Amino acid sequence: MSFNVRRAFANVAAAQTDAVLVAAVPGSSIKVLGVAAQAASATSLIFNSKPAGPGVAITATFTGGVVLPETENGDGWFETAIGEALTCTTGAGVATGIQLIFGLRV
Repeated sequence: MSFNVRRAFANVAAAQTDAVLVAAVPGSSIKVLGVAAQAASATSLIFNSKPAGPGVAITATFTGGVVLPETENGDGWFETAIGEALTCTTGAGVATGIQLIFGLRV
């Protein structure tokens, strides 16, 4: 297993379904090694693995914000299915700022 470690950020509007954070990469899964997300008030956030149809939740529902520190051992916090995008779904509250450290498992 090898990783190409990358970083991404997004400001995702409220009430979004499957907002793309990292586009799909054929033959690779996206493993999230660290994340920080914050909203100005309570709103929900779920990370998804997105195939051609609706995204499938790969995390619990977070409310208001979350910090999952970077893992240096490569195990990560969650991972998409191979060839699927990393997306998120937000609640109706407010926009959510998200910063990611991720690896592409090839």
